[in-house]
Amino acid sequence: MPIAEKAAQLRSLVRLISDSAEAVIAEWENVGDTHHDVSSVPRLPSKELFEARRVFIGACGMGMDLVHDPFVRMTEVAASFYNSQALRIAAEIRIADALKDANPQKGVSVQEISRQVGIAPEGLSKILRTLSSLHIFAEVEENFYSNTNTSQHLVNNEPLRCWLMVHCMETFTAAGKLPQVLLNTVDKPSTGIRSAFQTAYDYTGSVWEWIEETIVRPDGTVGPRPELDIWLTGMWKFGLEHVQAPAVCLDFPWEAVGSKTVVDVGAGVGGMSFELATRYPKLQFVVQDRPVILEKAKEFWTSSLPDAVVNNRVRFHPHNFFEEQSVKGADIYILRHIMHDWADDECVTILRSLREAMGPESLILVADNVMQTTAGSPHLKPAPAPLPANYGFAHTFANMHDLLMFSMFNGGERTVGGFESLAVRAGLKVTRVWECRGFTSLTEMKRDDYVV
Repeated sequence: MPIAEKAAQLRSLVRLISDSAEAVIAEWENVGDTHHDVSSVPRLPSKELFEARRVFIGACGMGMDLVHDPFVRMTEVAASFYNSQALRIAAEIRIADALKDANPQKGVSVQEISRQVGIAPEGLSKILRTLSSLHIFAEVEENFYSNTNTSQHLVNNEPLRCWLMVHCMETFTAAGKLPQVLLNTVDKPSTGIRSAFQTAYDYTGSVWEWIEETIVRPDGTVGPRPELDIWLTGMWKFGLEHVQAPAVCLDFPWEAVGSKTVVDVGAGVGGMSFELATRYPKLQFVVQDRPVILEKAKEFWTSSLPDAVVNNRVRFHPHNFFEEQSVKGADIYILRHIMHDWADDECVTILRSLREAMGPESLILVADNVMQTTAGSPHLKPAPAPLPANYGFAHTFANMHDLLMFSMFNGGERTVGGFESLAVRAGLKVTRVWECRGFTSLTEMKRDDYVV
């Protein structure tokens, strides 16, 4: 790239950073000082703040790439798995909890932290120093540490702790086998190969079957793997409440749905339905999943929203979404983070089973990430120039999650075109994409013979 072009691009990025930073500051000032209180941080940003964040992060990332030494930049990316494992260790041994009462200016010595968490200070200091350079913790003086605004969110936060561990445990092990899987499958369809997870664990079943297996646990008891509780807590409590649900519960016109029935297919504990139930008291729900998961779901709803259970506002149906849908003619069928678990052929089977149950006014809402590419899509809002259409660095988690789903399930996140292709094969039509303020958006589908 010529120097003049490079300089012009950097100046454009600086303007984007400045303008978006002012927009963020204005939103902070509107909220007031309460945004510094962890317990009061809004789960869902305003539309203005959501956009300003994307632009700011995208511009900072593109600017960093522009000014960084290319060799150092690529080396940092190649070695970034060390950051992941440092965070996994910090979450597993609850370092943030050990620092919760620390004076932010004085911190706690690594020797004292070591005593509390049970890890030798030599290794612990390397973990803390790595994470302090990433602003997750703070090294206030050599070998004295405190929480930051970021790590403060981990204090006494079991759902977030589990969410982080989900992304650093089996998924990390599976990612290590991704090169082996891809480099040995030239011209082979994704449905015909073992996933990276299956290769890593020498297992023929799915991730969910593995997690739900009955084993002899480390404490000698017999039951599901300990990972089951971590996945349930992380994915279906924190992941749903903070990453997925708020936006899809507010950026779709649920109020207009009234007292109609929503079938939550493959719902887990029914966290998305729970969010909707607390916001829209007229809606009725059917929560569907495997029996072992429904037991957890019943416990969750009975303790969290007992009136909905007593009044049959929520019902629990054992269901395999590859088989015939038992609830016919429902108003809305939700597939919340289901499609990205599966390759295309399986997704078509899931959609066809719903199509046969749908009535003329029925909708399918696929709650998944809708991938924007750097080249852009006519269906999705593009980022301002000179950012790539998908906001670049601000799209990092979506791309990582796409690779995660491929590694674990041979699935993945999809573009609008990808969803349209699945819909056509299943006898459906994509009628609208509802872009939401967060990782998850809603892709609306209807039966193709009912669409005018």
